[in-house]
Amino acid sequence: MKRLTLKELAVPMIKSIDSFNYLLKSHHRRVAIISYNLGKELGLNDKNLSNLVVAASLHDIGALSIQERDMLIKEDVSNPTPHCEMGYKMLSSFEVFEDISKIIKHHHVKYSDYVNQNDKDEIPFESCILHLADRIDILINTNGYILNQINDIVDKIEKKVGKVFHPDVFKAFKKLSESQIFWLDINNISMGELLNKIDFSLDLDLDLDKIVEFSLTISRIIDFRSKFTASHSYTVGHLASFIGSLFDYDEEICKKLEIAGYLHDIGKIGINPELIEKNGKLTDEEYSIMKLHPYYTGQILSELSSSDWFKDIVYWAKNHHEKNDGSGYPNALKDFELDKPAKILAYADVLTALLEDRPYRKGLEVDEALNIISKDISSKLSTEMFDKIKPHKNEIKNIVKESQEYRKSLNF
Repeated sequence: MKRLTLKELAVPMIKSIDSFNYLLKSHHRRVAIISYNLGKELGLNDKNLSNLVVAASLHDIGALSIQERDMLIKEDVSNPTPHCEMGYKMLSSFEVFEDISKIIKHHHVKYSDYVNQNDKDEIPFESCILHLADRIDILINTNGYILNQINDIVDKIEKKVGKVFHPDVFKAFKKLSESQIFWLDINNISMGELLNKIDFSLDLDLDLDKIVEFSLTISRIIDFRSKFTASHSYTVGHLASFIGSLFDYDEEICKKLEIAGYLHDIGKIGINPELIEKNGKLTDEEYSIMKLHPYYTGQILSELSSSDWFKDIVYWAKNHHEKNDGSGYPNALKDFELDKPAKILAYADVLTALLEDRPYRKGLEVDEALNIISKDISSKLSTEMFDKIKPHKNEIKNIVKESQEYRKSLNF
């Protein structure tokens, strides 16, 4: 395979997550722009600046609910620890994101805590920059003309310097605030334009295993939104890879299926998390909204389609709710329009959904799940696929058990 750079993978994902995030659309983009300018003014080196901007672009991914979002967009956040810790937990296991995850973990640090920190859990200076950038954006009234708000914002920030905000970071902000361009850029520079300004430390080559690891890291951004789906994509990825091996696909195709499983539900970041957590049947309107998520998955992953190696993964991920008879969504594709790996991923998704706990029911046993699937194979699902996996109940049970152990290891 052609080796990919982390930048080739990370930049499209960061851009799209900002655009589609149901809870915090464009907040990450604006905070990243402010952070970039503060970091430049403070003379950060290229690596620290790129880590800061990536952290700013993802800093609130640990916010899992509308209630938490509403708390975060207040001027003063009373208990920021849960979403900071969750964001850290999502990203920290990916070695390349280790420094970035630490910035996110402490991005609401008060200056008084920063100067009195112990050595056990070092707080990066970049967290102080991100904290101020985040609060600047919260103080901006997006319904008003930004240049008319400058003095008020600076005054409010200045009152908390030395206790809440780092004096050196405020000094850089005070200087930047004198330029109208600084303020106008907050509303007008796109995430793509910003990321193109960065001399990325992310330009390192990724082999196949690192791409798998990155994809699993990204999957947590959506899976962690519900305790019922905390290991959903992990299970789908491993089941899809296993089923692929039953059809004698080589290691690379099986790894691609695993990656597609990790990424297939990323579009749920555009869905109200209350629907994902609903304890009961969705209404027709709610179900119609939920059915948008594979379309969003396709949109989020669309830039990756330009890579010949990633093109199939995007195709499988965005079509995981298509059915043989054309009753699936969002494209109503039929049997002859779906390749076998796409059908494998769809099977893995349906099987996983039946086997795992949901708010309204306990997970089924493998025999029960296969019995339910058997009723649909005549029209919606592949008979060939069913016949291939049915003799492998024990292997499926072991994959589900291993996935449950993975979930426990997350301490979620």
